[in-house]
Amino acid sequence: MRNAETIGIVLALSIAIMQIHTSDVHAETIGEEPISGFAETDLVEADSDPTGTVFLEQQISRGEADVASLQLEVMIQQIEAIHHRYHEDLIEPLTLLGDAQTQLGQTDEAIETYGRARHVARVSKGLFSEEQLPIVYRESALFQQVGDLKSAGQREEYAYEIARRIHAGPVPQAIPAITRLASFYIQTNNPISARTLLMSGLAIHERNGTDTTPEAVPLLKGIAQTHMQTRFPPFYVTESSDNRLEGPTPSLTTRDLDAQHIVVNSFPQGERALQKIVEIQRTHFADDPERELNAILELADWHLLFERFQAADTLYSHIYTKMAEHNLNPEGLFSKPTLLYFPRPENPRRGSRSESDPLEGLVSLQFNVNKQGRIRSLKTVASEPPKLMDFRVRRSMRVARYRPQYVEGEAVLAEAHTFTYRFPYFPLRQQDQSGEEPAPSEQDSTNANADTESAPVQD
Repeated sequence: MRNAETIGIVLALSIAIMQIHTSDVHAETIGEEPISGFAETDLVEADSDPTGTVFLEQQISRGEADVASLQLEVMIQQIEAIHHRYHEDLIEPLTLLGDAQTQLGQTDEAIETYGRARHVARVSKGLFSEEQLPIVYRESALFQQVGDLKSAGQREEYAYEIARRIHAGPVPQAIPAITRLASFYIQTNNPISARTLLMSGLAIHERNGTDTTPEAVPLLKGIAQTHMQTRFPPFYVTESSDNRLEGPTPSLTTRDLDAQHIVVNSFPQGERALQKIVEIQRTHFADDPERELNAILELADWHLLFERFQAADTLYSHIYTKMAEHNLNPEGLFSKPTLLYFPRPENPRRGSRSESDPLEGLVSLQFNVNKQGRIRSLKTVASEPPKLMDFRVRRSMRVARYRPQYVEGEAVLAEAHTFTYRFPYFPLRQQDQSGEEPAPSEQDSTNANADTESAPVQD
């Protein structure tokens, strides 16, 4: 909190602003012109916002967090003076103050403020009160912003437990919390835990007879995505012991979680989920063919990635034809190859003597994409710094997959296609620069020279 003199000045300004608003309301009442600079909408907001929190929230959204934070601190002190430090009226201004501090880059202060707002909500509303949820999700977002995924995961799981207690049993009201936590697990590379939750959400839909409605589509998409992430990790995997797909250790240790570990390679489950989405879009949105075609496109991409090339080609041709019939510009979608999978290579490690801020490097590649979406005739056309990341980027590109180019509904070879990968790197001191990345192993060197062959997709 700022000193008493500053708070006194802010309080005086707040009183003056309230007096101006009062004079505006009076002028409007007697038919006189209101003071210039205050629109009629401002007067309505002032009448409907007696505490001033809506106005302060708007200030924060307009980028005026520094001004809003001063007024919020005054408001918090006033509430504490009138009531006590755990009064429920503190929840909203504390939350807004955390928002202002987040916008100002005051991360530690924001985490502390959100924590106090959550504590006040627990004390005044109950240990498992619903009023905590917006605050907990703000905490999670802030922890994710600073890279503390473990703390973020704890907040997400805590919010899920609150929602589960509020909405006990297999009720539709529990699905948003299930979807939220599953999305976090997917974003943090934890597909098994995500699928466990999504399957439980889909079971709720089945019990309530809503598993064939549009409300089930996000869960079905998530289930397919978890299988995709297991088979095609977002980063290049060189060893089976690589545990980056485990993400933050979840607290879910149920029989359902164990069951998902058993069916980890049941990829038809994801395919069936995508097929069901197609049926839902066709049934519920018959007058909107684009929705059905988008669902079919996801299914076609699935077939291509799992090397069912004939099925993928049939679906792509069908999509091309239907888009042309409905004037949906199939040329725009299929005029060039579309990247479906590229495992992110590991960025260069920061050297012990790197003292400057990171710079941006790049590797530009040129290659052909055949009718099955595979890479052929790969070559490097640009590299900055030279040879720092060439090998790693080329290795990832060899297992990448593209949706092929189509002309009039037929797959064609796309020649001289280009791809540029950008990455951060830390320059070394002049005496430490070698100009090259570490030498690859003998096996890697052999693969690096096999420009016309595609390595198998990493499991």
